[in-house]
Amino acid sequence: MARACNFDRNEKLVEAMQLFWQKGYAATSIADLVEHLGINRFSLYNTFGDKQRLYHEALTYYLEKESLPKLASLLADQAGFNDVINFIEKFAKIQQDQEYGCFMQNALLEKCLSDEVVFQEGSRLFEQIVKTLNTVLSRSKQAGQISAEVDPARLSQFLLMQMQGIRVLGKAKQYEMIDNALAMLKDYLNSLKVEN
Repeated sequence: MARACNFDRNEKLVEAMQLFWQKGYAATSIADLVEHLGINRFSLYNTFGDKQRLYHEALTYYLEKESLPKLASLLADQAGFNDVINFIEKFAKIQQDQEYGCFMQNALLEKCLSDEVVFQEGSRLFEQIVKTLNTVLSRSKQAGQISAEVDPARLSQFLLMQMQGIRVLGKAKQYEMIDNALAMLKDYLNSLKVEN
């Protein structure tokens, strides 16, 4: 009969996520995980499988609990163009609080060419961001909030690209550069509004 764990599995998953986020996959050893999580190797393998499975689970947890919930303000039925601008502003400000950058972006840069799960999870995040932005921008265009010339699908992809650049600059602690670029991006977005 298997012995029950004497620790909270979810808590240990979060701790592993934080370690992978800080150090990356390659630089995190099993010994690092054992020490950081405060559990022995047997418990680690018995609970999470191998290092790669734990990494994948941590990445999925990050996506579902950290990244995707940040889209909530845009998922409301009444979300409009100003909500998109506010979302981008908040997104830029968050970068100052993320000392190690974005775990998903870090994972993509380290492993997307060699790890199909990382590639798929990164694609899932990007697709969800673009889909959400496209929905709000299409609604904004239909409501006459933005110019009829705006292509919501292309603008959504453009904004995703800007967000990824903001993440890289945030990890490099280039906050003044983010502020300046964000001001220009907001000017551009505001220029798309239809004056009533």
